[in-house]
Amino acid sequence: MNLRPSLTHALRLAGACCLTLTASAFAASGAWPTNIVKIIVPYPPGTSGDLIARRLSPAMGQALGTTVIVENRGGASGNIGMAATANAASDGYTVIMGSDIQFSVAPSLYPKLSYDVETSFEPVGPAARLELALMAYPGVPANNLRELVKLVKDKPGQISFASTGIGSTHQLFMEQLKMQGGLDMMHVPYTGTGPATPNLVAGEVQVMFFGIPQALALSANARLKPLAVGSLQRLPLMPDVPTIAESGFPGFEASNIWAVWAPAKTPPEVVHKLRDALEKAVNDPDVRKWYASTGLTPIDGGVEAMTTRIRADRKKWAEVIRANKLQATE
Repeated sequence: MNLRPSLTHALRLAGACCLTLTASAFAASGAWPTNIVKIIVPYPPGTSGDLIARRLSPAMGQALGTTVIVENRGGASGNIGMAATANAASDGYTVIMGSDIQFSVAPSLYPKLSYDVETSFEPVGPAARLELALMAYPGVPANNLRELVKLVKDKPGQISFASTGIGSTHQLFMEQLKMQGGLDMMHVPYTGTGPATPNLVAGEVQVMFFGIPQALALSANARLKPLAVGSLQRLPLMPDVPTIAESGFPGFEASNIWAVWAPAKTPPEVVHKLRDALEKAVNDPDVRKWYASTGLTPIDGGVEAMTTRIRADRKKWAEVIRANKLQATE
């Protein structure tokens, strides 16, 4: 009888166990980290998640006593970066700055993912919430959301909205508004805010959701006008702009959340150190000032609140995606 395959299998199992025990032992002894920590951002440079990761990484590095770098792995609405993180070693040296697009939208939008958002990742903690604002072409005869709703109902199918692509939260929040308000609007998808913005400014499409930093810049020079903000309370940076919730859509919230996740089976001691470093970074006074100046807000409630929101949004978006028969194949 040939016992070589069984022996080889046993040696592989023993080696895997040793690696797991070694990682845990290093963490428990305080030896971790002994290397650079990498934050994968599943989008190109200059995007919201990229800016947040680059602002938090120095403070995280200081708390950890090592260098924290940012690596952009864009493509497929974040799926490439997600797969890279899910397949990375579970040693804490590779984490991802993921958004609700990856963790709440993608499971329903993409028929086949190479990872499972529940079992392939370990939540480290929340980073920031980015509030959105509904912006309009200045020539639209509506100065707030209530007036836009009336306009759309008077002209069904004639008012268009732009998005950053099929299944983007820019589209999904508008689809949610349409469903709740009984609105008939035309969707015009783009590949990002860059290509969409000039057409919106030119009036080729009428409305679109933007992150608050972009909304502030576009409204400052009157290129676009704000109709409503997606926060539940009015924003200090845009105090005269009503919320969607107070404009006939009670409880409606339009925001993106960003959080840090590690590969599944990362040792608990390592996750704890990463979590502590992230919390210190988010609470750094300079970071808080930057948040306030750019329309970002911390997410209260820690990991539990973050994962509760992610799962609730996953259920909500599944219903919106199913009702509108949306599907991405890339």
